[in-house]
Amino acid sequence: MRTAIVATGSELISGLVQDSNSKFLAKNLNDLGFKIENICVCGDEKEKIKQTIEKAAKNADLIFITGGLGPTKDDQTKEAFAEAMNLELHYSEEIENRLKDIFCNYQSDMTSNNLSQAYFPTGAEIIENNRGTAPALKIEIDNKRFYLLPGVPSELKYLFKNKIKSQLVNLTKNSLLIKEFNFIGIGESTLAAEIEKLELNSALEISYQAGRAEVKLRLKIDSSKINDQNLKREIINEASKKIKSNFENHIYGEDGEDILSKVHKILISKNLSIATAESFTGGLIAERLTEKGGSSQYFWGSIVAYNKKIKENLLNIDSEFLKKYGVVSEECAIKMAENAAEIFKTDFVLASTGAAGPSDHNGKNAGTMYLALYYQGEIKTFKILKNYGRKMNRFYTSQIALLEIYKLIREREENNV
Repeated sequence: MRTAIVATGSELISGLVQDSNSKFLAKNLNDLGFKIENICVCGDEKEKIKQTIEKAAKNADLIFITGGLGPTKDDQTKEAFAEAMNLELHYSEEIENRLKDIFCNYQSDMTSNNLSQAYFPTGAEIIENNRGTAPALKIEIDNKRFYLLPGVPSELKYLFKNKIKSQLVNLTKNSLLIKEFNFIGIGESTLAAEIEKLELNSALEISYQAGRAEVKLRLKIDSSKINDQNLKREIINEASKKIKSNFENHIYGEDGEDILSKVHKILISKNLSIATAESFTGGLIAERLTEKGGSSQYFWGSIVAYNKKIKENLLNIDSEFLKKYGVVSEECAIKMAENAAEIFKTDFVLASTGAAGPSDHNGKNAGTMYLALYYQGEIKTFKILKNYGRKMNRFYTSQIALLEIYKLIREREENNV
């Protein structure tokens, strides 16, 4: 089904705010099998919104319109839509009463302009917004379906996931099958070159998305190439097996969940504890491990030993040892992990030391980085030679750290250790 997205808001075209709503909708609609014809962004002027809606409706059968449903003068989407579709606006006492209840519950005075949110076009189905004041609307006209959604990203995502997605599943008739893989520790171009060598089925459309220190790969088959759903699944499954077999050191997931969420869940589910001893990452790994609510169940603490004296005094590393091996070394990373394990008594300790850049450090080139991962008495080490610049070097290392934590737990789980 041909699909279009119209995002309204002068803040979008001025560059003050990123259009995250269109990105969210496009990805989720694409995953459901909808073909995105275009994404249009316009300002808050009613005439411009009207023209953009008319243009989108000419080329699509399913149209999402975001923003401009609020109470202020620049919220003109409903009026513009009604004019574009030649519809009347009607007042809903049901919405009015709901608005009054919301403001009463928040013990706030409701100004009269909020009542503008109670108007809706003829024939619209009201979709209650449990996260905000402006309801979403669904309207079907001349075999076309329109969704008018609030522009607040948290409200839009909630409405799509909980109220709208289930209405869309049957519209695509399973015309598209998609599989997604998430990689860390391999670049987009290298991954693409290696995937090419696998000689996967020619019916597959392969796309790549480079993120922040990770890459997503998507396999897709649509009905213009193959109609048989069983054959589609067979081709996808065969390709998936090849990819997982050849990239087991870099894959951490086959869904949209990020590595931090994966680590968070597995540490809690396995009742494991972790601490960090960090040098050049400056507490970044600890910060990421404590980002999600509930992290106190597994994270016990961190020693940020950025200075050599702190390595000696808090991590109890002998000065002669540091003089012999240097603070940027595999040996130093191991000693940091071992000594921190004695201090924290956790299942895991992740230690980091390196030359973040931009200058060389302790005789090592910028981008020379070491990780030591202590796990129940055993230690694995990793040497990283990547110089993406100081900020990205640190983040890249934190990604590798999270990946290796996740992989190690999964390996032990599979081996019943």
